[in-house]
Amino acid sequence: MKLLKRMNKSNNRKNSGFTLVELVIVMAIMGILGLAVAGFIGTSTKQYKYASKDVDLQYEAQLTMNQIGDLIIDAQKGVKYEPATVAAPVEVASAAPEAGYIATASAEEASSEEASSEETSSDSKLIIYNKDCTYNIIYRPSEHKIYLRKDTLDPATGAVKADGQGKESLMAENVTGFTPDLSEAESKNSVGIVVDFKAGDKKYTSKQNFTMRNKVPTGADVEYVAPAEPEGIRIYYKGKDVTNGTVYYEMINDPNNNRLQFTNKILGGKYDATKATWSVSAENGDVDDQGKKTGDVYNILIKSTTITQFEVYVQSDENKDLKAKVTVNVAHPINILQCDADKHFNLGQTHHLNIDENELRSSPLKDKYQVKDFVWHMEVESVSSTGATEHKGDISFKMGDDGKLIYGPEGNGEPDGIFKFSSKEIGGETGAQDKPDDPKYRNYLNYYIVDGNQNKEMHITLGKNFLVGEKLNISVWLGLEKEPKFKSNTVTFYTYY
Repeated sequence: MKLLKRMNKSNNRKNSGFTLVELVIVMAIMGILGLAVAGFIGTSTKQYKYASKDVDLQYEAQLTMNQIGDLIIDAQKGVKYEPATVAAPVEVASAAPEAGYIATASAEEASSEEASSEETSSDSKLIIYNKDCTYNIIYRPSEHKIYLRKDTLDPATGAVKADGQGKESLMAENVTGFTPDLSEAESKNSVGIVVDFKAGDKKYTSKQNFTMRNKVPTGADVEYVAPAEPEGIRIYYKGKDVTNGTVYYEMINDPNNNRLQFTNKILGGKYDATKATWSVSAENGDVDDQGKKTGDVYNILIKSTTITQFEVYVQSDENKDLKAKVTVNVAHPINILQCDADKHFNLGQTHHLNIDENELRSSPLKDKYQVKDFVWHMEVESVSSTGATEHKGDISFKMGDDGKLIYGPEGNGEPDGIFKFSSKEIGGETGAQDKPDDPKYRNYLNYYIVDGNQNKEMHITLGKNFLVGEKLNISVWLGLEKEPKFKSNTVTFYTYY
């Protein structure tokens, strides 16, 4: 009976659940853990927001500086700073500006970070004068913003036209300071800019100096005077200044189309470029200047199939001391590289090039080299409106015995930049047109060897976004590792009419 009572008491204790003390202890522990987790999450969120503010301010500062810099660099007539008539409030990181900078606040305000950002003040303004307009960069402290306004000028009076004042457009927000420095504008053609930003408790200061292309005064009351051109006579070929330099010309099969055209320009404005005499060092049987030896344009027809070099001279008729020359190196390539069609290249289009084995067998290279021995070369140039060219990139490669491409004259290195070796899938006629959104096709000049290790045929495809907006020359030729001086005929594609 006693045993039964003890068992009943034990069962009662087991079924009784948690005591109040136990529940309080558990709730306290959970509360502590909850506070710890909430604190951790809160700290992480604050850190993220803080870092995000930092990045946003730096991005806004860089964008603002880029916009202001573009306007300053191209100033034509003058640059002028009109500071605020009432000292602007300062709550900025650059409270003590560097020597030479014009502060927008008093020294007392500048030394205090307690200055209220809500105080009102007048605007400060940086004015950039061009020949037909002014750009007004306006700092409005009351709004913590920078605005841009373009005003159109009357060419006769130089004043803003009656209807010429433009609308203000927002250039930057979160701005607490705008400090131009014009102290070296006339001596060094340099304008310094300091812009302070603040968002919440985060501050950022951007400082940069911009060098102007033109020599301009620091006020609109002084007329801009263009720098004087040095006196001299220059020779141009395809819009490029080649004075005292070298022009390389590659002969083509048609003897009536090996033509070169040179022009001259006399700097300084004192003499007439059309009053000039041209001459050439080659014999008349080798080069025909087509009867015109005076003027600012000189046309030459190369008649010889063996000439390798000659010189072209020009001299002013009004001043015999003004003279110049250019050397022309003439290449007589072996025409073994053939193209499938018209040399014009559209974005997304594929062209085929191949090595003509019949031409190779009939050339002096007969029995010395096979198709697989040739190295492919590609070069890309942009073409300006004047015809001058700028190198964009080049690459050379050949197919190895293992079917893989070998890059460079030593057989090492990999393609980069604007070139990309493509898989066989773009070797067809449509090429990148089938995949217009794929960056592999869209942003590169894709190339592919079609005939495996025979190295015989190459397809090249222009991506849809390959250097969009630029006029391009894309040249392809063949070389030989064992004969570094050898160069085949060049096939040049172009993206303009």
